[in-house]
Amino acid sequence: MGKIQLVGIEVMARIGLLEEEQYAPQDLLVSLDLSYDFESIKISDEILEGIDYRDLISHVRDFASSYDGKTLERFAHLLATEIKEKFPVEKVRLSVDKPRYTKKLGLKEIRVEVER
Repeated sequence: MGKIQLVGIEVMARIGLLEEEQYAPQDLLVSLDLSYDFESIKISDEILEGIDYRDLISHVRDFASSYDGKTLERFAHLLATEIKEKFPVEKVRLSVDKPRYTKKLGLKEIRVEVER
């Protein structure tokens, strides 16, 4: 068993409660912590035996660009569920940061985290 961590995948998504957020996509940062069995790839050293990070990043960006919703919680839940279904992972921990409104709210970060 091993882990892949991809931190700060930059995506654009149409997400938010405010009317202005629903019309224009905004920046989000998605981070993944994935547990999966490294046995085959550590022996073969062939990417076909593991997870290609590029495919995973592309999937995250495609999901985000087609997403149209209000809450980070739903975004994170749906994306984590999809990753677990489409990639050979045992566990997904996913966080989503929404930097756009931090200063307005007097915060350092706005983050939602889920685990599947």
